[in-house]
Amino acid sequence: MRSLLGILALVCSSCSPTVFVVDEAGRPIKDAKVVPMSRSFNWPPKETDKAGGVLVHQDLPTIDYLQVSKIGYRNHPPVNFNLPKPITVVLKK
Repeated sequence: MRSLLGILALVCSSCSPTVFVVDEAGRPIKDAKVVPMSRSFNWPPKETDKAGGVLVHQDLPTIDYLQVSKIGYRNHPPVNFNLPKPITVVLKK
């Protein structure tokens, strides 16, 4: 039973958002577009939830950067995906 609970805890923790997008005041930004990018390939965009979070997991080819954007905010430079998780990205108006 303990091992089952341990496995369940591990599975649930691996489903947590790895990227959070917030504004300058620290408020979550819903529906921000997060595009995982490698040197030669871009994955389909993902959108943040109401808490500003999105799950981006490492894939092959390896994700190097994230492009984060939202209409009404300035373009943000690419974010290094190798930073410790969760990564918080601040978008400015």
